[in-house]
Amino acid sequence: MQMWPDLIQKAKEGGVDVIQTYVFWNGHEPQPGQYYFEERYDLVKFIRLVQQAGLYAHLRIGPYVCAEWNFGGFPVWLKYVPDINFRTDNEPFKNAMQKFTLKIVDMMKVEKLFESQGGPIILSQIEHEYGLLESEIGAPGKAYSNWAAKMVVGLNTGVPWVMCKQDDAPDPVINTCNGFYCDYFSPNKAYKPKMWTEAWT
Repeated sequence: MQMWPDLIQKAKEGGVDVIQTYVFWNGHEPQPGQYYFEERYDLVKFIRLVQQAGLYAHLRIGPYVCAEWNFGGFPVWLKYVPDINFRTDNEPFKNAMQKFTLKIVDMMKVEKLFESQGGPIILSQIEHEYGLLESEIGAPGKAYSNWAAKMVVGLNTGVPWVMCKQDDAPDPVINTCNGFYCDYFSPNKAYKPKMWTEAWT
């Protein structure tokens, strides 16, 4: 946390315009309904530091964040919810995921951090690298991504939503490229911008 201002300033000096950050569900809700936004999990402070540096922010809510993070960023208590099945058309999962997403979005709205309110957040992300999993799951996976897109667009943040590494993000959510090479990548609709949200080394 003490390193944030210096790292953000170095990023700015290096020519960066937008700082991306994941939102780690397991860190922010270690127990059901018990939220934590202190110290290195002080999300509002981080976004404010980005704003003070004159940069924009991309808020990647997930709620799955990446395979490199413990349990994909999910809180461990989630697997003990009765009848839960992660990242598919499953009511217990969707209920928990929606509740957490609403918590984060409402917090950002109260603090007026979305660009539509004069804040630095110009993009938000729901789900992460779901495209391949959706293909494997089939119809329930497609239903889940459609539900997630509709859910977040209905939150009226005033900024676009993206799905990273999602070939067919439901309108108006923007699908973005994630990988080593994105020269081949095209949005699934002509009116959507071509975006590369992760450039792997």
